Amino acid sequence: MRRKVLFGVDYTNNELIKVILYLFVGGTAALVEWSLFYALFYYVLAGLGLGVDVLTLVATTLAFCFSTLYHYFLGNVLVFDSGSKYNKGKELSLVFLVSVMGLVFNLMFMYVFVGLLHWQPMIAKVITSCLVVVWNYLSRKKWIFRS
Repeated sequence: MRRKVLFGVDYTNNELIKVILYLFVGGTAALVEWSLFYALFYYVLAGLGLGVDVLTLVATTLAFCFSTLYHYFLGNVLVFDSGSKYNKGKELSLVFLVSVMGLVFNLMFMYVFVGLLHWQPMIAKVITSCLVVVWNYLSRKKWIFRS
């Protein structure tokens, strides 16, 4: 396992610091995702004449993909030991698989909350993100990386 050092503190074997850093990475990734979703939903894609359901799904997909990329790189730097459990190719494949499953969960929740229950899209996005973060952390920790 590679050493993890931040501000001169070695936290390689300190799970509490790793969880705190994971929450930081996830929290900032959520802010990136929510900001992009908001901008895409209300400004960038709004003028295309798409229905609310299609607009919700497209904005959710794009925002989720970008924030997942952000999360992957920052998580590898601060939390996980990239390349120690699998070679980079297999690791990247597993990250994409986990991310696609996370995206499916995102889309399902957004469809239910916005399309069926008619919740306000931004509130639905925040709640959806909170639900999907559990899947993201557990799957990465258990199946992909050594933390």
